Amino acid sequence: MRALKRFLTRLTALTAGRRYEKRLKQEIEVHLALQTEENLRAGLCPVEARRQAMLKFGAVQAVQDDYRDQHGLPFLENLLQDIRHALRRLRKTPVFTVAATSTLALGIGATTSIFTLVHAVLLKSLPVSNPDQLVRLGKEPDCCVEGGYFRGEDYSLVSYELYKHFRDNTTGFEEMAGFQADGTFLGVRRAHDANAAASYFGEFVSGNYFAMFGVSAYVGRALTMSDDQPDAPPVAVMSYRVWQQKYGLDLSVIGGVFNFNGKPFTIIGVTPPGFYGDTLKTMPPDFFLPLATEPLINGDSAILNHADASWLEIIGRMRPGANVRLIEAQMRVELHQWLRSHSSEMDANERLAIPKQSVYLSPGGAGITSMRQQYEDRLRILMIVSGFVLLIVCANVANLMLVRGLERRQQMALSTALGARPIRLIRQALTESVLLSLLGGAMGLGVAFAGSRLILHFAFRMITAVPISASPSIPVLLFAFGISLVTGVLFGIAPSWMATHTDPVEALRSGNRSTARAGSLSRKTLVIFQAALSLVLLSASGLLTAALSNLEHQTFGFERNGRIVVHLDPVLAGYKPEQLVLLYRRIQDSFAGIPGVASVACAQYAPLSGDSWDEGVYVEGKSAPGPNVNNDSWWARVQPGFFEVIGNPIIKGRPIDQRDTAGSRHVAVVNEAFVRKFFGNEDPIGKRSEERR
Repeated sequence: MRALKRFLTRLTALTAGRRYEKRLKQEIEVHLALQTEENLRAGLCPVEARRQAMLKFGAVQAVQDDYRDQHGLPFLENLLQDIRHALRRLRKTPVFTVAATSTLALGIGATTSIFTLVHAVLLKSLPVSNPDQLVRLGKEPDCCVEGGYFRGEDYSLVSYELYKHFRDNTTGFEEMAGFQADGTFLGVRRAHDANAAASYFGEFVSGNYFAMFGVSAYVGRALTMSDDQPDAPPVAVMSYRVWQQKYGLDLSVIGGVFNFNGKPFTIIGVTPPGFYGDTLKTMPPDFFLPLATEPLINGDSAILNHADASWLEIIGRMRPGANVRLIEAQMRVELHQWLRSHSSEMDANERLAIPKQSVYLSPGGAGITSMRQQYEDRLRILMIVSGFVLLIVCANVANLMLVRGLERRQQMALSTALGARPIRLIRQALTESVLLSLLGGAMGLGVAFAGSRLILHFAFRMITAVPISASPSIPVLLFAFGISLVTGVLFGIAPSWMATHTDPVEALRSGNRSTARAGSLSRKTLVIFQAALSLVLLSASGLLTAALSNLEHQTFGFERNGRIVVHLDPVLAGYKPEQLVLLYRRIQDSFAGIPGVASVACAQYAPLSGDSWDEGVYVEGKSAPGPNVNNDSWWARVQPGFFEVIGNPIIKGRPIDQRDTAGSRHVAVVNEAFVRKFFGNEDPIGKRSEERR
């Protein structure tokens, strides 16, 4: 209470400060007038009498400063005076002000725009309840479907059966949710709608998915465990983005029937606006479907009940006081028990590897960080580069401030001679530089917003639903304010230091000379620093340009020019698997009849699409590989003419042609890397593989 009373007393004194200062000036003037009159009676001329009176009185400014220190709030008063003084100086030099603030806006804006992405991708937690209580299975995220029982030492994907085994037996979790490692495209059409089905991205999730995250539906209700049962009516939850953009927040959507791949589902709720699912990825789910409906959607290709098909991620919410390492140890025991229960389905290598297989738990507050893993290194490089740019900006503005300080040397010297304190000169210079940087930071927010949108546009050109906002959030605004403040201090240090090391006599004698030995070292240091940073950036940009050029012109083993990739998924339109052979043939013939098209071929995965299937290969007549030998091979299905279309020559044997049908002998075309891995110097033509357990 005493401190509060003291503050209120000083605040009252501050409001009356102008009146007290005016009275002080009047008293000082009266004292000087009396002393001047006495000097006149002593025979001095009026000018000399006034000068002698001022010399006898002492530094007027120092007396006024001492008075302020004893009355009111001196720090606040001085700060307001310094701000007004700085604003007047900036207003009188518009060219300098515009040049400095524009330079700072570019530097701070670039740094802030990069930090916006760094915060969204690397630092931000999921928009869920208490994300610090979440843990996920696995050290690194994986995708999308893994066959077999062997996962090395990191089980990050699990089958539906293994998920239920963990969920029902692990005691350290309040909730454990399973969800699809990737997503699946769905052909969605509202019931009784005459329009064609549109393609949307869906994700299969467990019934306790939303309860585990602590997320409630925005309207309607979320999924529950009763929805995730084989005999439950098919339901789905729609994302807020789709509800807003496609259906205009129409409440009749709730309870409405939608056909997903031709199967009727009832929409029971809408997710909150900020919720984008369990993973920050370039295509967040548009619809969330119960795991139990996966067979309904995928039909004969369903994997829900395949114990050896791992396709689910796991995130759990720990109980209060639970120890993550004890839970981890318990899950390892549960994993080995489950694997041994399926040992009859394994091959010899998988059975030998059971003791080596393990599980690890990682922090899950940020979700499954596939996008973080993908862009982490690049964002860090961008952050470092933008930091160098900001340092160069600081050096540029510091040079401008040094030149500006040289122009003020006489004024500073005169202020010092009249009794101005060095600390006050430092404070004035720093106030001006910090004020300048804050103005540049305010302008930089606009640059940051535009820069973030530009980066998102180029980084995710083909994606319309990336869950990253270019608008500055509270942490980004705080970052912009902090970086502006630090920048102002950085480029204000040199002028402030010069202000305290100016020799008043030398400054007054030098007149209008524009150089001084005292400032030479500072200016040279800044110039060298600026040149060194610029050289580093130029070298890095040259290396980056060369690397991009090499990537653009590297050889991939097939012809890229004049090739166009078209992605089709007839299943989304309701076609049955038995109809696809004839459909693809019709599509191929139709495309081949388009003028200008030389050849067409269908493939399950296009070259460089980043996806394919993998399978363990066992060569007929050879012993099984050892437990530490990788016998995986990646493959895709293609139609006749595929190798001719991509310009990939067959160097031995023949390509796949019209003779190769579902009823003929199974054949494959392999690359040279496959031959080196499995056959060495042997001729691979005619060799066969076999399935082993």
